[in-house]
Amino acid sequence: MKKRAGGTARDFPDTEPQSTLPMIPPGEEAAYADTRPSPLADLRAAAPVVLTLAPLEVTLYDLMAEIRKDNRVCPMPTRWLEFYRLLEVHAGAAALPPPPLVGSAWAATPAMAKRMCFREQVEWAAAQHCINLAHGYLKGLAEADWHYGS
Repeated sequence: MKKRAGGTARDFPDTEPQSTLPMIPPGEEAAYADTRPSPLADLRAAAPVVLTLAPLEVTLYDLMAEIRKDNRVCPMPTRWLEFYRLLEVHAGAAALPPPPLVGSAWAATPAMAKRMCFREQVEWAAAQHCINLAHGYLKGLAEADWHYGS
């Protein structure tokens, strides 16, 4: 039989539809057996992986943003004294900034003067390279530990 141009599909064997069943070679029928779910292994929660990256460097801008958040003036007297003691420990031979306003000075000093005194201490901490320490302490204070402006 001679093939003609424009012949039917029967004339060209490669155009016959293929079977949709997989072709399994003899002896490999077990490889295609029905599957069953495996039992779950006795798993324990994995311990979280702690990454030890270099600490992020806090900038003076970050520290100023923290102390001025929500119109903060300064820490309450007890926390302000703790902050100052922290600065004293890390001062070394450097001259200390002015002390916090506590006691009767707290009651007699307006909010703006308290804010300026505290800001001077924070700038001193940055100049003495203990900005990360200051930021860590101040960021850890609760909202109730702050004095707010009106």
